[in-house]
Amino acid sequence: MKILLADKINPVAIEAFKAIEGAEVISNPALTADDLPNNIAGIDVLVVRSTKVTKAVFEAADKLGLVIRAGSGVNTIDVACATEHNVRVVNCPGKNSVAVAELAMGLILSLERRIPDCVAELRAGKWNKKEFGKAQGLKGKMVGIVGTGMIGREMIKRLRGFEVDICAFDPFLTPEKAEEMGIRYCENLIDVAKAADIVTIHVPLLDSTRKMINAEFLAAMKPGAVLINTARADIVDNEALLKALDEKGLRCGIDVLPDEPGTGVADFDSPLAKHPNCYATHHIGASTEQSEKATGLEAARLAAIYAEGKEAVPNCVNPA
Repeated sequence: MKILLADKINPVAIEAFKAIEGAEVISNPALTADDLPNNIAGIDVLVVRSTKVTKAVFEAADKLGLVIRAGSGVNTIDVACATEHNVRVVNCPGKNSVAVAELAMGLILSLERRIPDCVAELRAGKWNKKEFGKAQGLKGKMVGIVGTGMIGREMIKRLRGFEVDICAFDPFLTPEKAEEMGIRYCENLIDVAKAADIVTIHVPLLDSTRKMINAEFLAAMKPGAVLINTARADIVDNEALLKALDEKGLRCGIDVLPDEPGTGVADFDSPLAKHPNCYATHHIGASTEQSEKATGLEAARLAAIYAEGKEAVPNCVNPA
């Protein structure tokens, strides 16, 4: 069985792949989405992190039976086309929850204390304590969490240390569960927008969540409030967000941007990333050694189950 690792995978996880009986492991993290169709012949299992798996890959494949997303979201994989070609798509949910929550907290603190701007000014040889020595502080603020799944719960753990108040909305959250978690229950998204000084998004990209943070939601947010998105770019109406940054003084911390390059290094012109009210990072939420190791080992476990010939592989996202 040939396994193609088409992204950078933790060395410990690579050894776990190589330990699968009968497996030949090909590691080629330099492959791009455009390269994949020409490198998929003879491959039984494809493992990706950020590399897109398009229709062309499935049409070119002759042996492919399993695509493993070494992460949680599968929006970079054409799951419908995979299903048409009888290819299972599986993911590794929950293994990067801590890493994403850590980055979200970093973005919140960066916006509160304007850390990136401070660093940029000092690197440019400018001392401006008069400008940057102003901050409200986080203590006592209301943080709204959209999505109380694995990452949302990790956020709650970390936020408590800053003595903030927390409110949340999730379709599966009940008032009783919210009380048990020690947070305020919100009946809908608009209630979160109205109540929170900071809103942080932790939901998967689904038809029901696409552009759920829209013009109506942004209009309901407090002037000068903060929006954090470390989930998926398409969960937010980014055109409406740009307008709100200009007209309402909102600020945002973004790890996921529209039309991101499909490679690790590329030129990228993003109006949102360039906006002075936005601190943007390079889709690095899951990119810690701890997270990459845990996710890679989970991907290897799933490949091993598939190699054993078992009918059911955990975390399958294809329609039934």
